Amino acid sequence: MIQDIAPHIYHNEYHQVVPKASDCLIGVEGQTLYMFQGAEGLEYVTFRQLDISCGENEKLRKSIVYLFEIDEISYFLADPQSGSYTWLMERLKALSGVCTVTVQDFRQLRPLWKAFGGITAVQLNNWYQNRKYCGHCGTKLEKSVKERAMVCPSCGLTEYPKICPAVIIAVTNGNQLMMTKYAGRAFKNYALVAGFTEIGESFEATVEREVMEEVGLKVKNITYYKSQPWAFTDTILAGFFCQLDGSAEYHMDTEELSAAEWIPRDQIPARGSDISLTGEMIEAFRTKTYPQYEAWEGKNSYFEENVSPV
Repeated sequence: MIQDIAPHIYHNEYHQVVPKASDCLIGVEGQTLYMFQGAEGLEYVTFRQLDISCGENEKLRKSIVYLFEIDEISYFLADPQSGSYTWLMERLKALSGVCTVTVQDFRQLRPLWKAFGGITAVQLNNWYQNRKYCGHCGTKLEKSVKERAMVCPSCGLTEYPKICPAVIIAVTNGNQLMMTKYAGRAFKNYALVAGFTEIGESFEATVEREVMEEVGLKVKNITYYKSQPWAFTDTILAGFFCQLDGSAEYHMDTEELSAAEWIPRDQIPARGSDISLTGEMIEAFRTKTYPQYEAWEGKNSYFEENVSPV
């Protein structure tokens, strides 16, 4: 998945850091990020390449915000709240070899550590852009010097980066998997039932509700698989496998989905390497490597003895 960047090491602890020449600057405008087209592919622009003069160091310091560290390189964002943002972005875009990369490009960008770093920077850029004023009293927010947060100097309200919890759900029916396609989205491939967790709701309750809302099915044996940070939608995803409970007749929510169907394992195409939790879960079902396979489908399983696939 996109966050699996080993042997590279990601550090998200917030620090007040002065950039070194070898550190990198990430500039974002809307859904576009600026990178450098080097001899060996896309690279992040270093401060050495920016060639900032000594007289501009203070202006630069006020124009950037620390993001994170990958290995021993620190990454900084051209601060969209800074009065010098336009100046810094013009310097960045004027560099020879600089090119644009869109948010959707990060789904295909390799190696993964570059894709993960870039899309995480875009997520934080969007948050900084949208957290300029206090939602309680309207005062302009200030960056915390202790943590990744925006603080109101008037009433003390503290805003942390936006992270929305959601679930990805693999509903199994013996050797069949409930697969869906979203309605009204650019992504047209098969996916799984998914949805955001509501206030006062556990992940397990979200699984039950979303499956019922999207395809009209009841489920049982809801079992956690793993999680994934998904910066494309400011989301933390929690993946679950579960079994059909009762009738396999489904009723698709046509506002949410353009397609839904039970697909037998041998008709699910191989996905290979996939950056998403959805893709990994589909592949785990297809290859019989999901953790519950032996208990749910293996020889002498309850399903095999008592239920016939639809």
